Amino acid sequence: MPSSIASTPPAWHRYGMRALAAATVAGLACGLLGGAGLIGAPVPALAGAAGLFLVAGLLAWPAPRKVARPSANQFTELADAELLRAELAERLAMAQPDRPAAVITLELDGFAAIRDTLGQDGLNALVCEAAGRLRAAARGEDMVARTGLAEFVVLQRDGLQPEAAARFAGRLVHELSRPYALDGRPLICGAVAGIAVAGPGLAMEALLAQSAMALERARADGQGTARFFEAGMDTALSARHSLEGALRQAAAAEEFQLYYQPVFDLRSRRLLGFEALLRWSHPERGVVSPAEFVPLLEETGLILPVGAWVLRKACQEAARWPAPIGVAVNLSPAQFRRDEVLDAVRTALAESGLTPGRLTLEITEGLLLEHTEAVLTTLEQLHALGVEIALDDFGSGYSSLAYLWRFRFDTLKIDRAFVQELRRDGKAAAIIESIIGLGHSLDLRITAEGVETEEQLIALSGVGCDEVQGYLLGRPMPSAEAALLAEATRRPATRSAA
Repeated sequence: MPSSIASTPPAWHRYGMRALAAATVAGLACGLLGGAGLIGAPVPALAGAAGLFLVAGLLAWPAPRKVARPSANQFTELADAELLRAELAERLAMAQPDRPAAVITLELDGFAAIRDTLGQDGLNALVCEAAGRLRAAARGEDMVARTGLAEFVVLQRDGLQPEAAARFAGRLVHELSRPYALDGRPLICGAVAGIAVAGPGLAMEALLAQSAMALERARADGQGTARFFEAGMDTALSARHSLEGALRQAAAAEEFQLYYQPVFDLRSRRLLGFEALLRWSHPERGVVSPAEFVPLLEETGLILPVGAWVLRKACQEAARWPAPIGVAVNLSPAQFRRDEVLDAVRTALAESGLTPGRLTLEITEGLLLEHTEAVLTTLEQLHALGVEIALDDFGSGYSSLAYLWRFRFDTLKIDRAFVQELRRDGKAAAIIESIIGLGHSLDLRITAEGVETEEQLIALSGVGCDEVQGYLLGRPMPSAEAALLAEATRRPATRSAA
């Protein structure tokens, strides 16, 4: 039996009892009519009265509750949030203490990018496929509901917890994470899950809230993750929401700062340019790590206005530096998904007057996994403007020669993890040497990130690396210090941008 209708037997059982009660009333009425005839009472009058009572009773009897399926859920054949809440409340009321119910909230990861690229029809097709997988994986006595755009809740009615919920959630995440095929094209869309197990006195709304909080933790931990609700998550979630509110205010008021890390030619140690790095100081917490607030910018969509501001600000400040010293700006995948990056770059260059060749746009390899054709088309359009394109964090996990073959990047930036292991691990040195050889054969310049020691610098020089950045030669600095450093380096350069 599909899990989406697993709740109908209890419901029809209740409605059947109502129908039986109505039939009993009707039988009693007929019996009264018969008895009245025996004692000589006016049968027509009694029959009329009994009929009125019977009709009034049936009209007043609560009608069977229909399984409400709003338009958003019609095509998934899943329960909706209202039916889920009703069933969960009933289950909690009759639960066995040794086999409590569990709520598993799941979310498809990357659905926003799919909707932006394939449209609402594409997202609907994905949701339908995901719903079918959940129905197939669930037991007949469990309930599967769709509660959001790409969010589902599975009610595990009972089990030996928490082991049963952990196994079940892991299986559901695995099923949702298998590759999809939409319009004949393969598609990867991962999933995360939050789990909450019922306890004594725990109300239905509280259990759902705990599962939602666990989902947020799983989302923060990354794709393919399932997390149980833990004490203190509500406090952490409250702090996260507070941080998000402050971040929204900062984005609206443009209260961020840009710091600039210098990039040097390795052999001459001559300044070539700077990489712009976003910084934010919270009014109460002080400086917040980019590792903490940048993912929030991505999740909330604030990366779009903030990313456009970074482009404008970096180009304005770079335009005041002596040519040919340039600036590199990191681009977010979200800017590509919304087709906003081309206009943002054009606007930044036009307003600042910066020569396009002094601007380098850095993208990560992960971006190229998302709808490669659209991304490569946008990159070609950006190249046509005259800006340079760098592939950042090369070798961090998604390297593919196909990207280098299909699009001519200007620079490869070696991931800092290899640089840090350069002298300790011979494999890291071999990988770096291979990347440099590959890049040079394709006429690309190679930049090594995270250089912190002279030993690393010497090793990189020995394998032919072109450019370096890191704490050894220059830490990220405010714009005023970057301008002073740029002014002090008025020499010809062989490269136009960092």
